[in-house]
Amino acid sequence: MPRIRDGSVLAGAGAIAFAVLTVAAIAVGGAPGGNYVEPDVATYVSAGHFPAIIVSGYLAVFAVLGLICLLAYLREVISVEPGRKLAASIFWGVGLASAISMVVGWGLMTGIGVAAAEGGSAASVPHPETYVLSDTSVNVIFGSGGILLGFALIALVVGSRRQLPGWVRWLTLVVGILALGTPFYFPAFAIPIWGIVFGVWLITSGPRIAEPSVPLPS
Repeated sequence: MPRIRDGSVLAGAGAIAFAVLTVAAIAVGGAPGGNYVEPDVATYVSAGHFPAIIVSGYLAVFAVLGLICLLAYLREVISVEPGRKLAASIFWGVGLASAISMVVGWGLMTGIGVAAAEGGSAASVPHPETYVLSDTSVNVIFGSGGILLGFALIALVVGSRRQLPGWVRWLTLVVGILALGTPFYFPAFAIPIWGIVFGVWLITSGPRIAEPSVPLPS
């Protein structure tokens, strides 16, 4: 079975970039979320933390760009098999909606720090309100974005029965199911792990097209 070579390296790099840069953006940005901690909120809107917020925003945007590269390639992988055009379109639509939710969530989250820096003391808001805005933005990323990505991964498993090996499909299915619980934060750890593993597999091996059977002469 010949490998689907066109774009597999770019898609693999995109998957790895999505995983690594998303984790880096979370670590660098340090946006308040989960349990309310007053010092964390104060640090997030402080002038000294503003450069870190800008860096985290760029990291997040590049991470989503990597995800879009991956989704575009996988759409082509699904559509290679006859009768899978609709499945490919559903996967692409749900996946793209996930990417849009994520980048919008990151924009809202970094916007809190930008507004605090540009407005200064005249635009300051109580820390509890800042926390609510930040946690809401986190929920856009891990809530709608994570859940939609989970459905996209499940659609990938259903639509690519012949192109992906069994272990890749099972891994993707498990991570897709876990991603449906990303609003609770804990299952979100599986997504970066999947991105790295899937990306390395795409670069080193990648999907393959089953050769059509040739009828024997009568």
